[in-house]
Amino acid sequence: MVGAIDRRSLVRRHNVTRSTVDYRVPTQVGNGRFAFNMDITGLQTFVPFATLSDWGWHSYPVPAGTDIDAYRGRAWDFHGRSVVVEDVDPDQPVASDWLRDNPHRLNLGRIGLLLLRTDGSAAVGSDLDNCRQDLDLWTGTVTSHVELDGVPIDVRTTAHPDLDAVAVSIHSPLLATGRLSVLLDFPDGDDRYFARQVGDWASPRRHCTTVDSLGSRRARLRRDVDDTAYHVELAWAGDAVLTEPILAADPRTLRVIRAAYGEHDVTTAAGAAVRNQTLAFTVDGDLLGGHPAEPEVRRDLDLEYQLGAERHAVRIPYGGLVRLGDDVFRHRHLLGGGQSEQVDLVAAFGPDPIDELPTAAQTRDAAAEYWPQFWCSGGAIELAGSTDPRALELERRIVLSQYVMAVNEAGSLPPQETGLVNNSWNGRFHFEMYFWHAAHWALWGRWPILRRSLDIYQRLLPSAVDRARRQGFEGAKWPKCTGPDGRESPGEIHALLVWQQPHVFFFAELDYRAHPSQETLDRWAPVLSSTADFLASYLVERDGRFVLGPPVHIVSENTDPAQTINPAFELAYWRFGLRIAQTWRERLGQPRVPHWDDVLDRLAPLPVEHAEYAIYQGIEHMWERYTFEHPALSGLFGWLPGDGVNPTVMRATAKRIFAEWDRDRIWGWDFPMLAMCAARLGQPEQAVEFLTHNGERFQFTETGLPTGGPFPYLPSSGSLLYAVAMMAGGWDGSDGPTPGFPDESAGWVVRCEGLQQAL
Repeated sequence: MVGAIDRRSLVRRHNVTRSTVDYRVPTQVGNGRFAFNMDITGLQTFVPFATLSDWGWHSYPVPAGTDIDAYRGRAWDFHGRSVVVEDVDPDQPVASDWLRDNPHRLNLGRIGLLLLRTDGSAAVGSDLDNCRQDLDLWTGTVTSHVELDGVPIDVRTTAHPDLDAVAVSIHSPLLATGRLSVLLDFPDGDDRYFARQVGDWASPRRHCTTVDSLGSRRARLRRDVDDTAYHVELAWAGDAVLTEPILAADPRTLRVIRAAYGEHDVTTAAGAAVRNQTLAFTVDGDLLGGHPAEPEVRRDLDLEYQLGAERHAVRIPYGGLVRLGDDVFRHRHLLGGGQSEQVDLVAAFGPDPIDELPTAAQTRDAAAEYWPQFWCSGGAIELAGSTDPRALELERRIVLSQYVMAVNEAGSLPPQETGLVNNSWNGRFHFEMYFWHAAHWALWGRWPILRRSLDIYQRLLPSAVDRARRQGFEGAKWPKCTGPDGRESPGEIHALLVWQQPHVFFFAELDYRAHPSQETLDRWAPVLSSTADFLASYLVERDGRFVLGPPVHIVSENTDPAQTINPAFELAYWRFGLRIAQTWRERLGQPRVPHWDDVLDRLAPLPVEHAEYAIYQGIEHMWERYTFEHPALSGLFGWLPGDGVNPTVMRATAKRIFAEWDRDRIWGWDFPMLAMCAARLGQPEQAVEFLTHNGERFQFTETGLPTGGPFPYLPSSGSLLYAVAMMAGGWDGSDGPTPGFPDESAGWVVRCEGLQQAL
């Protein structure tokens, strides 16, 4: 087929429409480093979805009596040499916990609607009628319509592409009657390892919000959360007024008498949530300790409590907010009280004050210019001409995944697993997952976006060199789980996982393919040289071979690190990395490093058992005990180009993986990895089957947010985009157009443009 793809039509046929209050899945607007997550009202009215950013991080004070500098880690035996790695220090458990939990990503604040029933009580989600929400992917704008008592409420929500700001336009007769106000509220930090609703709303006296009026319809809120300070700039049009919160001088004693989550008694859990005479949480089975076998079952909460001398009984619906105590709204501000039926608000967040803000209309105009430019940049894949019934769903996944990644994962730091939706692993990013989050930008030709974070290797090189030196290795050792400071989060898997180390060679090679210049060579040379030195020094010479491990945690993280030696995937990736390191030196006109060549020549071969690749050398009962978690053996030839791989053994291994691996016990990015293996082996039908899998571990919600791990699990989206780009654009040694897809006789018509070939 000829002619350019009509990208506007391609994108807009997958616009999102919603009609119910969803307490788990938000709709999003954002710019890649800042995201605003909303419910059906276009704001954070009934669900305290988070507002997250690249720069918003918080640390709690070090516990009294704890010396963080006393933390040393834990010693492991590396072939007779004691090596202290960044594991939990058995002598410093409190310091280890603090280092694991801090810093964590900070919820910058909540913007919602305060809706009142006719009797003056607060409305809940079930009070709304005729709900409809539309996300226009082409302009990045969300329009929401709901009705309360038959009165319409219309909201338009847009994020600014350059500022970390959200613009909201609200129109409703309820504004003029005082039954609708804009609500702004702010939580404390949240050091939970996983937080579906980010923020501690029950500690209002731990942090501070101060307000400065900057004239008519303009205000600046300064937030101080321990040592973290940031600003929220507000500008609005209309006659609304920003009110100060009412502060309780002496909060009364709050006590939970009884709490029932459906038929489950959760009095103990609800009572334990009372802190500082305040109770604040979202009603769901996860947070309330509901029935462990039914974490997603929706039930109402019946709550009896005493505040001072007063006793109360209330019922809060699933997903509703429990906010009890005299001081609970200490940080809540309301914008309302005018006679107009419309208010336009712009709220900008940042570590520094912002003197001038755009209007809501200017923000929408900026987004309406930015998003078409994004969609028209780089590559595109269209499947509309296909007759295979799976094609439309795959195209939907592809389009929505691009939006999701542009909103959540286009900032200056590698993203966390759940993007800018909520917190996983304290909001930190995983270096081994950076490939799945970011490499798709390269194949789709969106290098300006990838460049924003890709220099993380140059930025963190000094700390990586220091880590290797402290552990007695050469070169630079990259962390696994870290924040912007590059410090490893203590933990056994964090300390012993290694498959993140060769990623630098893959990214550098993708960069050179797209930009074969001296500048590219010079930019990557120090990082590649230091990393290659580490790869070589991390191995141990035994019986004339260089071996990897023990101890080592492998991709699947499900084997004993003290027994694991010569894992197949890691060996192949080591070989790939050292090969690229020598190629890079040749491109620079430098001699090959003899020791690297010696390691390449004598590196242990990939382990084989019964004519199939084994997860690691000497593993027992592999096919009976280990066919769950990541099927990394499929990555040997598919994701990786096959260094050290025997094609016959690989085909036999893949055939068995495809047939026997437990697809209900793997992660989201595993399905695209399996698809790439199938594609490179010449099995396009099998590849498509993996990419359109619709089991619990690989689904894409109506907004495009994927499953596959903690929800949402964005490596599912990034890996899908990388895999389809490889299947459509080809790879080294592939033949013909769209070599990873079935042909037209099988019902597939694949049009693509602007894609970079995979390695």
